[in-house]
Amino acid sequence: MAATLQKTPIPAEAASRMEELRNALASREPSAPSDTGAARPAGVLIPLHFHDGEWHVILNVRSQFVGLHQGEIAFPGGKFEPTDPDMLACALREVHEEMGIAPADVDVLGALHPVLTRTDYLVWPTVGLIPHPYRFEVDENEVAEIIEIPLDNLLTDGAERHEARLNPDGGLLQRKAYVHGPHLVFGATAWILAQLLDLLKDLRPGDEGREKETA
Repeated sequence: MAATLQKTPIPAEAASRMEELRNALASREPSAPSDTGAARPAGVLIPLHFHDGEWHVILNVRSQFVGLHQGEIAFPGGKFEPTDPDMLACALREVHEEMGIAPADVDVLGALHPVLTRTDYLVWPTVGLIPHPYRFEVDENEVAEIIEIPLDNLLTDGAERHEARLNPDGGLLQRKAYVHGPHLVFGATAWILAQLLDLLKDLRPGDEGREKETA
């Protein structure tokens, strides 16, 4: 990410937090679940940017025109194409197509573990920073709305929910979900988000559940 694109000042502590995250991601080797079968690969970007004194994660509300998951909250991304050199290239191509974010404007921090969706996609997530402010150019056929959630809000107990569904074998699968205002983040998007939040909690264990400081 070109430093000149970032107009909003980032305090040293906030910048250090992202460098710690970069180092933590670099120390992990993303591994796929063992039971992926013939799942189709897809890549998503977890875009973060800093403004109003804190880091925010950016998500999309999917339009009613997409083939799957209409109206649900998701990270920008999509299925792997034969022309994509790798999963990172897939995620950067998709975020450019959906939101107009140029690949050169993304400071890639690293990858999280892929997750298998109920629609049989193996989703490979990449975490990246983008400048603020940024002029998004949204593809309205795919994106109905862009939402931003402060990371610290998601790190509090009040944001966490749990979803449960019955597996074909009769077992109960329980996973985390997250609420922000009128929005509920669930499914594979929440599972990916939980990975990121768990990493941040490990980096700053004393911050978990803390009240946000007021100016």
